[in-house]
Amino acid sequence: MRIYLLLLTFCCGLAAEAKTDTAKLYFSQVLQLVRENHPLAKQAALLPKQGESYVRYNRGAFDPKVYFQQRDKTFKAQQYYSETSAALTVPTWYGIDVKAGYENNTGLFLSPDMVTPGNGLSFVGVDVPLIRNVVTDARRTQLRQAQLYQSQNMAMKNQLLNELTASVIHDFAGWYFAWKEQQTCTQAVALLTDRMNAIRAEFIAGGKAATDTIETYAQRGLFLLMLQEARVKETKTRLLLGAHLWNADQQPLEPVQGTVPDIAGIEFLDSMMRSYPDSAVAGNIQELQPQLLSMGLYVQKNKLEANFRKQQLLPEIYLKYQALAPGYLDFSNSGTFAQNNRFGIGFSSSLFLRKERGDYQMAKLAWQESQLKLQQKTRDNVQKVGGLYQQTKAYSNMSKDFETISGLYYQLYENEKTRFTSGDATVFMVNMRETKWMETRLKLLEYQQKRIISLSDYLEQVGVLWQSLQ
Repeated sequence: MRIYLLLLTFCCGLAAEAKTDTAKLYFSQVLQLVRENHPLAKQAALLPKQGESYVRYNRGAFDPKVYFQQRDKTFKAQQYYSETSAALTVPTWYGIDVKAGYENNTGLFLSPDMVTPGNGLSFVGVDVPLIRNVVTDARRTQLRQAQLYQSQNMAMKNQLLNELTASVIHDFAGWYFAWKEQQTCTQAVALLTDRMNAIRAEFIAGGKAATDTIETYAQRGLFLLMLQEARVKETKTRLLLGAHLWNADQQPLEPVQGTVPDIAGIEFLDSMMRSYPDSAVAGNIQELQPQLLSMGLYVQKNKLEANFRKQQLLPEIYLKYQALAPGYLDFSNSGTFAQNNRFGIGFSSSLFLRKERGDYQMAKLAWQESQLKLQQKTRDNVQKVGGLYQQTKAYSNMSKDFETISGLYYQLYENEKTRFTSGDATVFMVNMRETKWMETRLKLLEYQQKRIISLSDYLEQVGVLWQSLQ
């Protein structure tokens, strides 16, 4: 069930005004709740851990391995053979495997190549690739790709937080300005109600015409309709914001009706925009934007895959050498390495290399495709960043202009009221001035909201909005 609580119950920073006892919810407090409790924020925190686990998994290909085997056969009380072998293999970064071990085999029916001295046989050697897998091999490629995947997960985390922060800003701004619109309409209705009552009293006293009361009543009716629409809008936007609010027990929270939104704390958007102007962003967009950064890392992963597939076109030649010594890992009296050793060399290659050539071609095409996608996405992003930057600047200028215009219309409205009081103006003119003043006030709120949303969209597109959740 949805939990309806006063904001004091789910955030210690929420305060009530002393005189009106009205709960306030600040944007900075919402951001803190989102950072600490939002499921998407928690999901984003898992991504780096997943990357670390994937790297650890692929590092396992370089783990030393211990091997032991005991094989015995006895039939009719006669021991055919007893074979004991133990070994330690240490993979190295350059594709060479170092191996050391001990063998002790006895029995009447041992294969000649399995015979060992009475005290056993020790060996130390290496397995070396000579042509294929020298530059890179499967385990090196997979580890490098895992490290890129880890970096990709960090970029995905930032992108997820980027989108979440933008969504929270959109919804909080929507609620805040819907509440401001409701307050504006409430004040306008209160002023009109006072004026209507005064005109009605003058009409009863014979000082005003009946049309004045009708005109004022109609104007009040229009403003009441606007107020009802503003209330519906405020409720809807408040509930939308509630979708982002969770407590520490992962239970949903909602600001109750009557909660006052306060935009304090959102000023960081302006300072962040000054730190990342579009002129400085264009050349570094692939390093700043998490999605582009992730795509760049994906290009590198495909390049590694293509290089590995290219290596598979080469013939496979392996050299194996082991120095031997009787006893348990005692090489002091084993003679020269040339006298006591096991040596082998192997070669294999496909005659037509159709599978290898196909693998390499597909990997190369995937690499080229990812490069082209990154190139186009970067171009699109740079264009969007430039457009959003200019749009934000325009909305800032329009907000200032409408603030001035609203002040001018308020002066006209006040002058008209003064003239009406002295009998030099009509109710129609007062209502007209009031309507225009009301329109500019609402338009001012609209452009202030558009400015904040455009500003957050710009910073999201640049790729730095996630920093506010750190």
